[in-house]
Amino acid sequence: MADGILLERNGIPAVSICTEPFRIPADAMAKAYGFPGFQYLLTPHPVASLTLAEVRQRVVEMTPRILAILGVEE
Repeated sequence: MADGILLERNGIPAVSICTEPFRIPADAMAKAYGFPGFQYLLTPHPVASLTLAEVRQRVVEMTPRILAILGVEE
């Protein structure tokens, strides 16, 4: 979260991704960094146990939302 917020503050478009159990800490971090409206993506937990194919599938599923946060039209 912090990296995404810092990049955005410096004019570099970024999208942070975290798993669902970290929603509350992510919101708290965004607020602490003075960016309470920071948009980020949530993905189901866990990620570490996914196969490469499962990770790729998640990326495919998240891509439209990533592009939307970045302001890119498909």
